[in-house]
Amino acid sequence: MRRFIILSAVAIGIFSAPALASAAKLTVSPSTGAFAVGGTFSVSIFLDTEERPVNTLDVILQFPPEKLQVISPAIGQSVIGVWTAQPYANNATGEIRFQGGIPGGINVSKGLVSTITFRVRQTGSGIIRFGSDSRVLAHDGRGTNVLGDAQSGVYSLT
Repeated sequence: MRRFIILSAVAIGIFSAPALASAAKLTVSPSTGAFAVGGTFSVSIFLDTEERPVNTLDVILQFPPEKLQVISPAIGQSVIGVWTAQPYANNATGEIRFQGGIPGGINVSKGLVSTITFRVRQTGSGIIRFGSDSRVLAHDGRGTNVLGDAQSGVYSLT
């Protein structure tokens, strides 16, 4: 188990090969909605491997901290089986990070990474987007980054 965690951590550090024809996708769901100041709402992060087995995720979400506050990221039902680092939310910088591995790899069209509850702090538009350093690594023994698409969520905060 320790060996897997170390190998996963090393694999996360390897830069990716060029994007492949069947590239993995990360999505925020729901991708739109209207929510009132003081209220809460939840979004789920989903993985679609596009029929390519993957075994490591390093997902970075960014949100406007002046408008949204993370209440809690839930990991109980996640496709990630081994967390190389516990999910981390920073309400000062507006960043959430999920890092972990999937022993044996996974091939899934709608795998839940996490569900995150936000509190609305201010009116305006709240965009939850994936950071450019997010990675989904193929179960290929080389740590090939197969993340090709990351779809944001845009919310009306009233």
